[in-house]
Amino acid sequence: MWARYEPVVGPLRGKNDVVWNGSKVEFSIFDSPDLLATTPEKKRKLPSASCLSDENVEMMRRWIDDCKFNHKECLGSSDPWVPTRLLEIINGDGDINLRLVETADPPIRRDTPFAALSHMWGDMNVNPPLRTVTTNYEQLKKLIPTKSLPRNFLDTALVCARLGIRHIWIDSLCIIQNSVEDWRHEAALMHLVYRNAEVTIVATSATSSHDGFLQRSIDTIPAVKVAYSVEHPGAPGANKRVNQYMIVCRDGNPQESYRMFAVSGSKWNTRGWTMQERSLSTRSIHFCRNRIFYECRNCLRSEDNEPPQESDLINSILWPRDTTASFAELYQHWQLFLAEYCQRNLTVPTDKLPAVQSVAAEITAVTGREYIPYAGMWLNNLKSELLWHISTFRNISRPPQWRAPSWSWASIEGDLVFWQRSFRNTSSSLPGSLLYNLGKHPFEVLGTDEAYPDPSSETRGFLKVRTLTKRVSKIRRLDKVADKRSFFPYDLIMVPQGQNREESNEEVFAHGKLDVDSDEDAIKSGTGSLMYLHIDGEMRATGLILQKVHRNEVDNKVTGAELWRRLGIATLFLDRAQPAINEVAFSNHDLPQTVTLI
Repeated sequence: MWARYEPVVGPLRGKNDVVWNGSKVEFSIFDSPDLLATTPEKKRKLPSASCLSDENVEMMRRWIDDCKFNHKECLGSSDPWVPTRLLEIINGDGDINLRLVETADPPIRRDTPFAALSHMWGDMNVNPPLRTVTTNYEQLKKLIPTKSLPRNFLDTALVCARLGIRHIWIDSLCIIQNSVEDWRHEAALMHLVYRNAEVTIVATSATSSHDGFLQRSIDTIPAVKVAYSVEHPGAPGANKRVNQYMIVCRDGNPQESYRMFAVSGSKWNTRGWTMQERSLSTRSIHFCRNRIFYECRNCLRSEDNEPPQESDLINSILWPRDTTASFAELYQHWQLFLAEYCQRNLTVPTDKLPAVQSVAAEITAVTGREYIPYAGMWLNNLKSELLWHISTFRNISRPPQWRAPSWSWASIEGDLVFWQRSFRNTSSSLPGSLLYNLGKHPFEVLGTDEAYPDPSSETRGFLKVRTLTKRVSKIRRLDKVADKRSFFPYDLIMVPQGQNREESNEEVFAHGKLDVDSDEDAIKSGTGSLMYLHIDGEMRATGLILQKVHRNEVDNKVTGAELWRRLGIATLFLDRAQPAINEVAFSNHDLPQTVTLI
């Protein structure tokens, strides 16, 4: 329990007799009725001075066993599975050493228990963690001595040894880091690693592989034992006084005793890779500063047995394990997952899509739907997903190097937003109206690139579609943007038709929003042709703004085709319903065209 004291009379003084000028003091209270409770769920516990005390080890074992045997929500696959490689703990001469083992040779039982580590690597330029590469692979299979282990790895081995788990999976050691083929193969299996691990050990308090997470400073925390008594009703007409006590302590950062801050507010929880690791783990034990926290799909627990707050329960990001869930249900989780994920940080920008690939694999395993790994999108859902946009609450930019095609949300740095619902009904539109004409030629996907495009290909990650298009003569930003136009501040002007093509005959047919505002300069400089590509007349944004890409040579996959890149989104309608911005933007005579996006 946490209490807050606000002084009413007289000043508070610190140990150096300095008058405290704050407005409140926060401290933790452990009350004797809770500490001495006989009911396990009500019994509070003081944090141990040693992270791996016998009491804590037994507590963690109970958490794991209770989940394995009693939590239906946490059941893993019925088919046992082990990763391609594991680290085996070798005890010798009082030290803990490791060695890298291939699970197929010598054969390791598929039901062999193993733990997975989730951690932050730290600054790769200053002090990178120990990694497996082709040159040290054979040596690591013989022995990894204690002295060469980063502190996080050694602490993980110590935890596993106390829990009776002999094998560990650590990403930097169980994946050959300088092999593109091995990295790609193993990254696709990460969802199975965290699903099948006996437990995921989370180095939550560590900000690099060399920090460690078992150190504690409880002995230095000021605490006081306060005796008090209360009256309890006894026999009729008499009261009985009961002597009790409470332990009051104030940590350096009281908020770290809250799960919300110690786990969700940790730097570990701001990293891109750790989101899927946390979401997909069957059960996780978080090693925070002076506290241990546990989470699974059934419950949240803590070393001191403090009940979780409502916000902890509501904000859980653990991926559902319902094998009967529909794609629509899982896709809602996917959208929420991506929205939070895009706010996280990645050391390597090109990891943007690999770091969510395992979550997508979970959806595919349940629904069989086809995922496009180089775009982070679903083939059957492209019609709506292509209309993504980026929130303007944070800086928006393009990554320094290619990591996804322009039509993918992963091509932009920023907070991702998907449209959640439709606004118009094509089927009820009047014949001859713009909405009716749009509905005659629905958007169609003709083809996509192979799952892992050739990085040297000029057309890597291409998407070929057939739909209505409209050439754009210019895109012009409004001088004064009214509130109703704040989201779509650009006018799209169609190429004048007929013999009279004077400037005064400009016709606005759509309103637009650029993905990155700096693209406006490229448009003004006239570096390429512009086009509106229609996708869905029923959505708030109805299509994409494209710019023609000039290339020196033609790729065989799309011989003779023009290539286009996405610049933003646009709408043909004034608001969420009707009327249209320009009813004659598309007539009954307009026909769909084949377009290739890259």
